[in-house]
Amino acid sequence: MTLRRMVLPPGTYASAIVTGFSADYAPDDLAPPLVQGDRRLEILHADLVAASFPWPPREPDEVLDGGESFTVNFAAPVWEGSERIGWTLVVRGG
Repeated sequence: MTLRRMVLPPGTYASAIVTGFSADYAPDDLAPPLVQGDRRLEILHADLVAASFPWPPREPDEVLDGGESFTVNFAAPVWEGSERIGWTLVVRGG
């Protein structure tokens, strides 16, 4: 997966190849602001740091995965104790 963000000058992107996985939401999980078709992505924070990606991930960052493009709707950090180890992204598109 690649996470990217348009930066200045226009048409220029900051990007990071990230390790992660995606999962569809079950129908019972779909409460606003989630809608059918949204996906959850779990990615590693270390990949963002290694690529000097300007974290945190945020709307309207883009995730490219297997020929599909998704827009980040929101992101939440994943912690292990006091260490940020990853991000949970809610994405839409594909």
